[in-house]
Amino acid sequence: MNKIKFIAIAFFLLILGIAQVFGQYSWPVTPFNESHGITGTFCEFRDTGTSDHFHNGTDVPKADGSPVYPVVDGTITNIVSTGSNAYVRVGRYNYLHIVPNPSLRIGDHVVARQTVLGTIYPGMGHIHFIDGQYNSEINALRNGGGLTPYDDPWPPKIVYVKFFQDGTDNEFLTNQLSGRVDIVVKVAERNGPPSAPISQRNNGTYKLGFQILTESGDSVIFRPSGSGYQFKFDSKPSNSYVHNVFYKKFSSTSSHVYLATNRVYSNYYWDTRLVPTGKYQVMVYAEDTRSNADTVTVLVEVKESDTNPPAAPVLKYIRTQGNGFQIAWYPNTDPDLAGYRLYYSHDNVSWRKIQGTNIIPADSTAKTFKTYVTSPLYFKLTALDNAPIPNESVPSDIYGLCMARDYARPAFLIVDGFDRTTETGGVWQEPSHSFGFVYGEAVWANNFIFDMCSNDAIIDSSIDLSEYSGLIWFTGDEGEANETLSLTEQQKLNEFLELGGSFFISGANIAWDLDGDSDCYSTTETDNEFLNSVLGVDYGGEIAVPDSVTGDVGGLFDFLNFSLSTSDLSIDSIDVISPLGQSQRCLTAIDSLNVGVQNGISDGRKIVFFSFPFEMIASEEKQAEVMGRILEFFSPLNDVSDDHGQSTSGVQVPGKFSLGQNFPNPFSGLTAIRYNVPLAGKISVKIYNVLGQEVRVLLDKNVQPGAGQIFWDGRDVSGRLVPEGVYFYVLETGRERISRKIIFLH
Repeated sequence: MNKIKFIAIAFFLLILGIAQVFGQYSWPVTPFNESHGITGTFCEFRDTGTSDHFHNGTDVPKADGSPVYPVVDGTITNIVSTGSNAYVRVGRYNYLHIVPNPSLRIGDHVVARQTVLGTIYPGMGHIHFIDGQYNSEINALRNGGGLTPYDDPWPPKIVYVKFFQDGTDNEFLTNQLSGRVDIVVKVAERNGPPSAPISQRNNGTYKLGFQILTESGDSVIFRPSGSGYQFKFDSKPSNSYVHNVFYKKFSSTSSHVYLATNRVYSNYYWDTRLVPTGKYQVMVYAEDTRSNADTVTVLVEVKESDTNPPAAPVLKYIRTQGNGFQIAWYPNTDPDLAGYRLYYSHDNVSWRKIQGTNIIPADSTAKTFKTYVTSPLYFKLTALDNAPIPNESVPSDIYGLCMARDYARPAFLIVDGFDRTTETGGVWQEPSHSFGFVYGEAVWANNFIFDMCSNDAIIDSSIDLSEYSGLIWFTGDEGEANETLSLTEQQKLNEFLELGGSFFISGANIAWDLDGDSDCYSTTETDNEFLNSVLGVDYGGEIAVPDSVTGDVGGLFDFLNFSLSTSDLSIDSIDVISPLGQSQRCLTAIDSLNVGVQNGISDGRKIVFFSFPFEMIASEEKQAEVMGRILEFFSPLNDVSDDHGQSTSGVQVPGKFSLGQNFPNPFSGLTAIRYNVPLAGKISVKIYNVLGQEVRVLLDKNVQPGAGQIFWDGRDVSGRLVPEGVYFYVLETGRERISRKIIFLH
């Protein structure tokens, strides 16, 4: 008898325990016997805290300060009293985001619906109710158990269905699919009527599944499991699997986006390679704990995989146009071209898409922007095909521009004449280059603005050279296969120079390609005449790339020495050039062999010719200094601009305060300092030593807008020669202060 009684008591206790774990219980807030809204469902996505995780409870909205009660009788096992995550745990149930009742202690017995465990923490507006111990939580809204009563007649809503290449962010934009496919689904579980707050209408779902049907929908051709449900959240998985369930890129605490093809504990996909090409229906369905459901079907087309990208686009130009600028390119001829994508950058490091994910239509060849770009901005263009996952080409060459409102027209045009790659016998290894960035930065460092174009835009007359006061033309290691300067280019350059234009050209093979005495098989008499009579040089053979070059005394680069680097453009030789006519040497390399020529012709034209690529100058600082000497030679600061920003000598000057580098520097007798002032007002130019002590006032007066030049003879305010060493000259206005370093030698 005693044995039977013991078994009966044990069975009763077991049933009681099961009832508490799996049975029904009342709500932790009043009213106890009425259904409540839900602002956070079990196992929805959370990006709060230190890492992404599954929501381990149920959020019940209630006003701050409202009392919270236990759902069953029990004993307090833990209390945390500080912060918004304060809680009271009673057995297997945790009441989070409350201010604990200060009279309660661990070990106290509490009574359902009677004992006040605490009040809703200020600013939280809900209680986070957890059923289960840590990492063993179960769904408190389970059908037939948990929080009771719970009325939920509102079905979940499938917001969208998207398709991605498995394990990537590459989206199939047109529902044409290939290979392994992830089905990505956003679901909004609605735990309240349409009039309820959005926080009750954007929760996570309970079950989610999919299956693949024939185009007509008559039969199933693929279902991942018996029911097709991939996810069913009765208990919480480990948080380490959260990104198997949720698509990280689109998911947040208020947006639950599922990887419907995955399993909780592993990656999975729909392998379209296992079905014939053609059209199918993808059916996705979501269901809540009360069997309310939503189903969406999407028509897709399975196609063969295409992994071949289009050819890289070829930029035509980026130039100032009216009150903005225009970017143009040559049409891509790939038959499966879908369009283009344009990127921009200020530093050639961080690139952003101009139009987000939108694609510029395939029939477009230009894009115009109604905005000023008053600091250098660079662009590159890619092409995309119409593959299910669009293949994106390598980018075009990088072009840029810089504008200013107070300029009548751009001062300089940078021309990209470098088309040679390893495919045509060159040393450049990539299908595109960023040398335009090097030239643009060097020009801007000297306060000049610029447009940029390809040499093809010169050939086909897309660009009118007469709109520019100077050209900066680079050819890299272009050779006979691509021609450094074609006959058409020579003709247009000749016309430009005859109008008094300025021209800087650099490249490794220019003289060799144009000289009739070289071993270049394609050279013509016209080429040779252009080299000798227009550029003013003769070809004198080749030398190995020198480590450094030195400015000739009395030339444009007097007292200047700089290193060359082959790290980007690994050419092994450059031309030796000899000046002809009015040309003069300006740069010398090994054994006094000449590699640079300057030519200031009496008819106004000015030419600087480097027989090595300018982009090989080893440092950005030296690139800026060398370019500064060239630009001041082309556009000296003592040319005064008129009311429209146009130089009275036909050469434009910068429309901002600027202070040129003194010339020569270092100096021992007299040095010239040039400056530009776009606004009338008082300015000063003073000399300081390295201790910051004033040595001499060279200028201190009111001036009119324009440019000027002053001189320093190396003497202080008392007329004594200053000691050898480094000094600084400083231009100051009411709102500007510019300084440069100057070196004085006895």
